[in-house]
Amino acid sequence: MRRVLGWLWKTGMLSTFLAGLFAVLPIVITVGVMTWVGSLFKEWLGAESFVGDGLRQVGLRFVTDPTVASALGWVGVLLAIWLLGALAKSLGKKRLEMTFNSAMDRIPLVNVLYRPVAQVVEMLQRDPANKLQGMNVVYCTFGHEGGAGFFGLLVSDHVYRFNGGACQIVYVPTSPVPMSGAVVFAAVGSIHRVDMQVDDLMKMCLSIGVMSSKVIPDEYVVLPEEVQGVEDPLAATQVARVAAHAKRNAVGALQSESQ
Repeated sequence: MRRVLGWLWKTGMLSTFLAGLFAVLPIVITVGVMTWVGSLFKEWLGAESFVGDGLRQVGLRFVTDPTVASALGWVGVLLAIWLLGALAKSLGKKRLEMTFNSAMDRIPLVNVLYRPVAQVVEMLQRDPANKLQGMNVVYCTFGHEGGAGFFGLLVSDHVYRFNGGACQIVYVPTSPVPMSGAVVFAAVGSIHRVDMQVDDLMKMCLSIGVMSSKVIPDEYVVLPEEVQGVEDPLAATQVARVAAHAKRNAVGALQSESQ
């Protein structure tokens, strides 16, 4: 097997294949993300979903063909949305929103879910780009300095206290869809601001980390000749921790024997 791979590499066939693979990879990832989003919409709004079935039942009151009935139902929905937009323009969007929000607040259980959703939609309407740009890219560490870490967005400067510790809210984007991330309450001492743009962090997530070398500022890059100098202190620290742990165990054993 090694001989075959070596021959393929020497003849240039393997390198040519890899060049073509990396050329088409951005398209494959883009199509994959779009397919995933489309599957979500199909699950929520497709013909077999609760919404799709309801619209088909409405259309079947006027026609007999199921496909035409579904199309007729969606035409009715789009027309209703257009009429709602016309009403909002004539009466005033803010006034209409206040009236509708007030009505939703009177419905038990529904109001609990509706309020945060309405706030998110309002934030997106203002300018989502400005909202994201207002956040700061941060690097958070797990457990202790020198351990694993992750990039995130510091939502605000507000500090909260849970279980006796000061925390801040950090949004952690995921790959390849950054907006499907998680909200983490990270200890204040584990949050380190990074001189990096929000757009660069989004690019890194969308590329599954491939673009890290292009978007992470040079000040955070370790040069090849410095790698050995970085590894040695880490190894020395690990050895010191193991030795200290062994020493504590030995002391504990001696104390047990003396008793």
